[in-house]
Amino acid sequence: MPEFNARWTQDRAKAQLLREHLSGVAETSARLASLVRAKDSKFVSAAKLAGLLHDLGKYRDSFQNYLNRGIGKKGSADTAHSIYGAGAALFQFESVALLFAIAGHHAGLHDQSSLQLALENPKFDVSRRAEQLLEIASCPEELSVFLDDFPTEQSSHSTAADLLEFDDNDPNDKRRFEVFIRILFSILVDADRLNSEQFEESHRRGIPWERRTAHLEADLLLKRVEAAAEQKSKHGEANELNRLRSEVFAACRDRGATEPQGFYSLTVPTGGGKTLSSMAFSLAHAAKHQLRRVIVVIPYLSIIEQNAKEYRDILGSANVLEHHSTFDSTVSNSPDENRTATEEPSHSLTYEQAVENWDVPVVVTTSVQFIESLFASATGRARKLHNIARSVVVFDEVQTLPTHLLEPTLDILRTLQRHFEVSFLFCSATQPAFRKSAGLVTGFDEQELREIAPNRNRLFAALRRTTYRIEPPESTWDWQRLAKEIISGKQALSVVNTRRHATEAFEAVCQKIPEKFRSCVFHLSSSMCAAHRLDLLGLSRNPPPNNIKLRLNQENPKRCYVISTQLIEAGVDIDFPRVFRAMGPLDSIVQAAGRCNREGKLTDATGKSMLGEVVVFRPADAGLPMGIYADATSLTEAYISDPDMLGLDPELFERYFSELYQYAETDRGIQQLRQDFAFRSVARDAKVISDDTVSVVVPYRRSIKAIARIRKSEWLDYKKLRKLQRYMVNMRYGQGTMFQQLVAEGRIQPILPEANIFVLDDHCYDIQRGVVFQGLTPEELIL
Repeated sequence: MPEFNARWTQDRAKAQLLREHLSGVAETSARLASLVRAKDSKFVSAAKLAGLLHDLGKYRDSFQNYLNRGIGKKGSADTAHSIYGAGAALFQFESVALLFAIAGHHAGLHDQSSLQLALENPKFDVSRRAEQLLEIASCPEELSVFLDDFPTEQSSHSTAADLLEFDDNDPNDKRRFEVFIRILFSILVDADRLNSEQFEESHRRGIPWERRTAHLEADLLLKRVEAAAEQKSKHGEANELNRLRSEVFAACRDRGATEPQGFYSLTVPTGGGKTLSSMAFSLAHAAKHQLRRVIVVIPYLSIIEQNAKEYRDILGSANVLEHHSTFDSTVSNSPDENRTATEEPSHSLTYEQAVENWDVPVVVTTSVQFIESLFASATGRARKLHNIARSVVVFDEVQTLPTHLLEPTLDILRTLQRHFEVSFLFCSATQPAFRKSAGLVTGFDEQELREIAPNRNRLFAALRRTTYRIEPPESTWDWQRLAKEIISGKQALSVVNTRRHATEAFEAVCQKIPEKFRSCVFHLSSSMCAAHRLDLLGLSRNPPPNNIKLRLNQENPKRCYVISTQLIEAGVDIDFPRVFRAMGPLDSIVQAAGRCNREGKLTDATGKSMLGEVVVFRPADAGLPMGIYADATSLTEAYISDPDMLGLDPELFERYFSELYQYAETDRGIQQLRQDFAFRSVARDAKVISDDTVSVVVPYRRSIKAIARIRKSEWLDYKKLRKLQRYMVNMRYGQGTMFQQLVAEGRIQPILPEANIFVLDDHCYDIQRGVVFQGLTPEELIL
């Protein structure tokens, strides 16, 4: 028997034997599977078999010639290998789950229809060759000691068909099985990458090496959270607000330590201390049920950065991973139906790339990253999926979950809860509750989602910080009227519905206010990169001296007027005495109110405590973002007839969202695609953000030098790309868009000649308004 190799080190000095790679991946896959479903021996066996078979195609002479001597065309039928292990899984071991997992371990999960065509393609001759290759692998000097544990269908006592099954006549069971495939795929991809990394690093260091990971010590971390909460309480004022926060914290901790796994909600008004209380629940729950990690899912970068910093300070930086990159490291993250994907995992796996598997105690990530990982077919996005199992997942500002993906999202969450020991906590001041209805078939039954907050109505009444003034329907405001109202006081926030409105309102305020006060007027929108917005808010590490938070400092308050789109509404820790909100969705209005008198410290001229004021006005220019936003806005009118109830009745939002879901699209055909095992089609269609966008690096502060260094070195790696992310703006591309115009004018250029990363010209980024072109702001930018 010749020696068969799996790969060479990056310096081509040492080859890894194929049998060592396959047996190593098999053992790691089995270990990971046992962490996911410890009592399911068939699931663990399936994962181990996937590891043994995944590179079966490398036993072919044509692949060895390509690997060892460079003979053969990369990506050709001669060098393909995944299809043969997949074929062996199907034809010899009768496992549909392993068929999908193995076939996609480089190129990503396939649609069932395209995979069927590959299996039937005569150029691969899968059935015959897979059997031959399995015979080679079953030789004593190769893998016989491992493969003997897995009888094929020719054996009368075969249990292969029992590894994973599904009822073809039950759509619910097919979707359940689809999640099992995804988890197995995730396990195989992670085990394969970890084995490759271990081999490369051991060679490079000259000693045996294995990745070190931090394990969740829930009891220890809970004590740190309790100490932080106590410290906050001691340094805070001995008032009703702090007493209520302590009450919420204790309820979360105690319920987490006593309740069974399942779905929970935490409905607490703004300022109620959700950040620490939700973590207390999670850690107490993880300790009780011996769970592996806590995953906090947050919609906006501004909230992620401030919450992640707080968690790092309390729990220790080694225990917290902040992951909000939209970029993945492996070439195979963009599956291509026309590619056979012989590419091996990257040899230079840095920490930045290792975030793909989320093997840390506490993960803080974005809704986009988490939700699209649930539906991903690409290896980079899907690799982390198995590490969601046996975790507590906290959805902060849960009302922001994408409505068009609610049905498939809730369906997958329920499968993760029932079969993979995941508990979910939904946090919001405007709780949607996701009740089952005709508009939300996968919604929750009455007792399925349990509330944690003690006496919600009393809590909302006690934490009331504002009054609402709803302008009558016949009254409309132009921007000059809004500007007059804004500058009538010392500080005010105005939240409008579109970027164009934000720009026009900002310019109206600048025109109305004396020139000596122009520096106290701020504009915030997604026309600006995240780093720019965080600087202006004063939430970045080194903000400029003139920032919003500094001006709002209650020890030395200064004039401060902010005009923003909705991005400021949820979770941003700023506090204004007055807030003006353009008529919009009900939850958006109440979330904007959460930026008003947030700490309850507002006083009148005599020093007496008073409520802040939230004014809901109707712009004369009534333009709204299309789709669900416009539908929700039209529905809002029926729920604001009694303004007092906006801040006092948490059940108001359950009724509002239940009615909204009757009209809204909650599934864009994803559920049917999942039943058809069309993994790539699901990944294509299940996007939180539309695919017709492109990220453009803008010239703001540090990005200017970073761009220059990249162009000088002519080198762009994953680490540099991640650092550039906070300096990017998403723009729509296509006929007639600003992106097309900027490209045509030479104002947008690739960062490097062959790179698909674009850079905006210096003259097209305004320090006050963000991206501009010929004096216009890009209304087609993503909201």
